Amino acid sequence: MTKNIQKRFGQSGMTLVETLVAMAISGMIISAIYSLFQTHHRIAARQSQTTLMQQELHSAAALISEELRMCGFSAQGSPGFGFSHKPGIGDPDYGRATTGTAVYCSQDWNADGIANENGSGSLREHAGFRLNVANDGSAKKIPDHVLRKYDTGAVAWQPFSTNIGDLRFTYLDANGTVINEPHEHTEKIRGVRVKITAIPDHSRARLGVGNRTLSTIVWCRNTQMEKMP
Repeated sequence: MTKNIQKRFGQSGMTLVETLVAMAISGMIISAIYSLFQTHHRIAARQSQTTLMQQELHSAAALISEELRMCGFSAQGSPGFGFSHKPGIGDPDYGRATTGTAVYCSQDWNADGIANENGSGSLREHAGFRLNVANDGSAKKIPDHVLRKYDTGAVAWQPFSTNIGDLRFTYLDANGTVINEPHEHTEKIRGVRVKITAIPDHSRARLGVGNRTLSTIVWCRNTQMEKMP
């Protein structure tokens, strides 16, 4: 009777082999979709990280260039403004140095003939940039990859750019010749080559994003009248 019913209506369902084959095919499809998703996610994350690094580089280079370009400015022609080397730690120097890894200069923003250390407008009269530096001007034992700008307020070095792996300055005289000992010849500086390298955030190191470097030359327009042959 059972055989007759099976013949009449036909067998239904899948055999074990068919079920296993279907599961295997489904698994391969799901694996392929997941792999494709992971690939697109990684590409998007790398593009996002690269964009952030480029933004850090361009914003840092723009600020440094803008401020260095005004080094030595004095509406009244007052002397004593421009590049200087004050490497002392803590008050009053706070590590304001002019070397291959640091830069510092001043300008007479309020035309009083003094590089003011406090009060209204004093911050505008100083341009100092360093990487991995503590508030007192000393180099940090463990680099934090933070680029900082000198500030005349309570915190001497204010952060303004992160994930910066390297910062280099090359100083040029009026003829474009490199000054090998800039801290000893600050009066000869007429231009600065700035080289900044951005690195990926440590949380995204696994993405394999390479470093990005930007280099630019800044000519200090207010020292042109003092060009030396």
